[in-house]
Amino acid sequence: MTDGRLYSCFDFRLRSEIALSELIAADDPADARPIVTIRLGSVPEALPGATETLAGLQVAGDDVLHAVAGIARYLVRGGREIVVEPVAGSSERMVRLFLLGSTLGILCHQRGLLPLHANAIVAGDGAYAFAGHSGAGKSTLAAYFGRAGYEILCDDVCVIGFDEAGSPVAWPGLPRLKLWGDASAAFGHDSATLERAIEGMDKYHVPLTSPSDVRPIPFRRLYLLGRTDAGEPGAIVRLHGAQAMEAVMAQTYRGAFLRPMGLAARHFLQCSALAGQAEVYAASRIWGYDVFDREAGRLARHLLEVC
Repeated sequence: MTDGRLYSCFDFRLRSEIALSELIAADDPADARPIVTIRLGSVPEALPGATETLAGLQVAGDDVLHAVAGIARYLVRGGREIVVEPVAGSSERMVRLFLLGSTLGILCHQRGLLPLHANAIVAGDGAYAFAGHSGAGKSTLAAYFGRAGYEILCDDVCVIGFDEAGSPVAWPGLPRLKLWGDASAAFGHDSATLERAIEGMDKYHVPLTSPSDVRPIPFRRLYLLGRTDAGEPGAIVRLHGAQAMEAVMAQTYRGAFLRPMGLAARHFLQCSALAGQAEVYAASRIWGYDVFDREAGRLARHLLEVC
C-alpha cells in the first residue's frame, strides 16, 4: 500500500503513502502547487474536546475526524495532512473510495475551495458544469459530451476556486468517469475490462485522457439537472438572484459538513460570488435511455448557442 508518490489534485498536490491509481502523477519539477500529505497512521476514535456533530464526523479546531464504519478513520488536519487508519480487513478500493470522496471534500473546504456535486466539460475557453443528485445523469451526460469531442474536466465533484481578480475558476478533477454498467455499455465500454468503482455494485471507472495542463479554466455556467413531470416537455430556464444562490448552495459537495466545521459564513460568500458571476440554469429533461440522445442534444445546443 505504501507509495509516497506525488499526485496531481486540483490546486494542490498529494504526497501519498497510499497508492492512488485514480490520479495522475505530479512529477513536473516546475509544478509549484502546495503539497498535502496523506499517510497511514493511528487515528483516535474520538478527538479530544470534540463532540460528534454529524454521523461519523467530529471537529476539534482545525482537525476533522471522518469515520466510515467498516472501512477506515480519516483525520484531516488544517488542509495540510490526511492521516488514514484502515479498519482491519477493509479493501484498499473502499479505503480509496472514501479518501477521494468525502474526505477530499473536507480537505477542499478547509483549503478555501468550493466543491460542487457536479461534472464539468470545457467548451471554448470556459468550463460548464452539470449538477444534480446521485442518479441525475451527470456522468452519463459528461460521457455524451466526451464522445462528441469535448474535454471532460471533472466527474462527480467540480472544484471551484477564485483567481486574483475574484473570478471563479474550475480545476481539473480525477481523470475518470464513474458509470453504471448499462451506461458504460451504451458508450461502447466493456465492463469486464474496467475497474469496479464500488465493491458489489455495477458501477465502473472509465479512464479519461489526462489533462495536458493543470491550470484552472474560467467557470462560465452551472446547469441544475432535473426530471420533467409526466407528459411535460423539458425546459432550460435561467435562474437569477436568490434562486441561483440557493441552487449553488444546494449543490455544494458535502455541504452538511460546513456548519460543524465553522465554515458556513465563508461558504455563503463563496456561493454568492459564484452565483453573481456565473450563469445558473435549471435544466429539466425526460429521463430514459430511449430518449437520452435527444434530450442531451437539446442541452448541448443550448450550451453552444449561448456560450
